[in-house]
Amino acid sequence: MSDHPISRPNLTMASDSTVNASTRTRLACASCTRRKVKCSKTIPCTNCVRRGEQSTCGLSCDDVASPVHSTSLRPPSARPPSSRDQELEYFRRKIAELEKIPSMPVPVDPTLQYSDREQMHNASARLTVQSPSSPSSPSNIVEETTDASNNQPQVDQASGEITDVVAQDAASILEFLAWGRRKDPEYHTVVSPEAHHHESTATGAASDSFDECSSLHVLQLLLPSPRQVWLLIDWHEECLLWYHGSYFAPTFRAQTEFFFSKQSGIIQNPSVNLQWVALLFSVMTASLACAPQSRAQQWGFRDAERETLSKRWFQATITCLNRADYTTNLTIFSCQAIATATISAHMLGYSNSQSIHLAAATRIAQSLALHRLGADARGNTVEKEIGRRVWAQLCSQDWFGIPFSESYLINPLYMTSEPPTNCHDHDMVELPTRIPTITSYCRFLHDIAAIMPQLQDGLMSCNTPYTRYEQVLKWDKCLRTLSIQERPIFLTNSPLDPTWPSWVPWGRRALAISSSHKIIMIHRSFLSDSFTNPAFAFTRRTCLAASKTIIKEYKCVVEEDGPILWIHQAFSVAASIILLLDILHRDPSETECAEHRQLVEDTMKILRTCRNSMIATRGIDLLGALLVEVSKTLNGDITTSQGRKRARDGSIKFSVPAFVKGFCVEKSPNHQVPHSRQARQDNQNAQGTTVVCAEQNVPGHMAHVMTQSDQMEFGQMDLNFAFPPAGLDGTNGFENLLYLANHDFAMF
Repeated sequence: MSDHPISRPNLTMASDSTVNASTRTRLACASCTRRKVKCSKTIPCTNCVRRGEQSTCGLSCDDVASPVHSTSLRPPSARPPSSRDQELEYFRRKIAELEKIPSMPVPVDPTLQYSDREQMHNASARLTVQSPSSPSSPSNIVEETTDASNNQPQVDQASGEITDVVAQDAASILEFLAWGRRKDPEYHTVVSPEAHHHESTATGAASDSFDECSSLHVLQLLLPSPRQVWLLIDWHEECLLWYHGSYFAPTFRAQTEFFFSKQSGIIQNPSVNLQWVALLFSVMTASLACAPQSRAQQWGFRDAERETLSKRWFQATITCLNRADYTTNLTIFSCQAIATATISAHMLGYSNSQSIHLAAATRIAQSLALHRLGADARGNTVEKEIGRRVWAQLCSQDWFGIPFSESYLINPLYMTSEPPTNCHDHDMVELPTRIPTITSYCRFLHDIAAIMPQLQDGLMSCNTPYTRYEQVLKWDKCLRTLSIQERPIFLTNSPLDPTWPSWVPWGRRALAISSSHKIIMIHRSFLSDSFTNPAFAFTRRTCLAASKTIIKEYKCVVEEDGPILWIHQAFSVAASIILLLDILHRDPSETECAEHRQLVEDTMKILRTCRNSMIATRGIDLLGALLVEVSKTLNGDITTSQGRKRARDGSIKFSVPAFVKGFCVEKSPNHQVPHSRQARQDNQNAQGTTVVCAEQNVPGHMAHVMTQSDQMEFGQMDLNFAFPPAGLDGTNGFENLLYLANHDFAMF
């Protein structure tokens, strides 16, 4: 068979000239060329398949010439009908060469051979989450399959043009394939060699220790009875899901029923999707950590077991994700599990690691194209709604973390997903915003969160404190307008309608606390300066009013039998810090000093009742140390002490850097309190001065939490750690103190 040159209308070439043989493209594979045998000129070729060498079959790099840059020679029988089809064929051949790894036999842990591969039914990804009304087999709920036909070119029905994603983004796809990453989710399993692990490393670095929950057998032991699992799921659906909306309740219930009925509730079952098990543990952890004490006891969990299981279940969530290699095997389950875990992570002391997992979940969601679920996205209603809900939650958590990282991962400019639909799960019918549904709270909070990246961009574009403060005032007004004019009626102080869901009163208080905290976060970079610079008096008044609102609502929360949300504790600690800083910058004779101190002491009294919360533990410790300084101020003790000095006008100034350094030194495990100083402290206690020591106020059963969580030891803390930029003087005392209270109050 002779070779003939192919004319390319879009390329410059001499169609009538004879092509030099040295520039002719070889179609035979490298192995056949080396053996000097006839090759079928396919990848893999017939000879390599017969020899069992299909995994190494491919063209030599020197023999490949891109049809875009040179004239490709093809036998007449292999000639494509058009130049565009020829380019597509070339790119597919290149992809086939780079995708040889999946065809290689790789020994893996049998327990990890689950068939889940979620895809979004749009141009680039499909979520195979079954609709409750779908006639498909129940097994499809937990086990997903991929269809090789999905890689075929797609034809636009209207124009008849090929819309293959290979042609649309060929260069990027090839580059990402070379890296072992996926540019477009439509191309299924593409992983780097190091991602394939042998059985000896399938469990990672985890040991067989019972305490580390690394074994699937240990994970099985952590599961309570099916009755208790359903109690936890039911309560989460009724009392917590409105707050985060990270999963679709009907689908999750169907998956749980299948797990217990068809898979016997056995985690070791090879067909069980470990990423879904991670979601199950995440849901149970949130319920156990957030339920009132009386409700947990009704479920059969006493205090000691509750504190143990809540931490073990959270660890099990991460263990399941790691065992499933969730950063390689991308599914929406990992995004749902991590987003749901936020509600318990902060209280249990896992704030630092949770922020890392959220970043991973965000990238996974983008790889699944959850950020491109616009109005024209393909897929059924339930599938698209599930993707939009978890994406909206990831956006909110990322943007609410901006004040603490001074950056964000999700740029609103590069997302086209619509917000979740305001609908009930049982019918999915869109309703007016005035009607409360399971998505109502998250929808409105997402609107508030969207302000934060705009504020950050505005602040970073300014060069002077004056223009930066203009941005603060601008977005302060924007948030106030949104909270007053756009707030749904059921989240206002209007009379409660008996037909509304039970969560509406809890949502009102949560929104009041969260929106007040967001006002503080908008002013955060000028808050420290507001205590000394009259130019920022508006910031001081605003933050004091917001702090009082937070504590007022927190007092009402504890009187209700609702869920214990971490924002109640975290934001009340932040509010108390502001009130104490205000006292330390006032004359002791002012009436506000006594008022603010009483509010802080009321808050600490509530925090002492929080038995399973690292936020409360850290908050009590820090607020107690600040109260010592306040007591010295109110008692007229003007002698030089930790972080305090007399100004020229006679008022007492408080040095936050000095306090932070002294506080860290005192909390060092190796720190020895001088005898004279201890005597002064004992004397102050005898005189009734409020001195709060964490070891005296934290129950003994919390001692192990201090060592098991991913917190930073104060003695090991770098006292020169960087804080977010301040307003004028480069020292943001408020955020320094927040850092000490809880290293990242990162999410809403």
